[in-house]
Amino acid sequence: MSRIVIHEPDPQHDESFALLASKSADVVVCRNREALVDALGVGRPDVLVYVLSNSTEDLGLLAQLRRVAPTLPIILLGGPTDLTSRRVFQELKPTYYGVFPLEDSELKDAVQGALHRADPRG
Repeated sequence: MSRIVIHEPDPQHDESFALLASKSADVVVCRNREALVDALGVGRPDVLVYVLSNSTEDLGLLAQLRRVAPTLPIILLGGPTDLTSRRVFQELKPTYYGVFPLEDSELKDAVQGALHRADPRG
């Protein structure tokens, strides 16, 4: 079973994330960074979906996470940001970077693609 951990401090996108839940995926939604760290402490997820909320704090946490888990598929989601901020987040090498509003199928395809690439059977 795949494990998908989602950092979403604002529940406005819960319907989109509900579509990720299935019999073959365990979806854990974290409302703050502390809950995310706790969820990551339980075990490495197959995919991390991270909704950006505070660029400085998000960048620090994600940079640290990237150092300890360089191959973890990370999907970053957020609102329109300036080009400089987007370049900084792209340096984290996310598997996918999406800007709200997203089509539900876009998110599902991004997660499925990340899971497929993470699967050693390919």
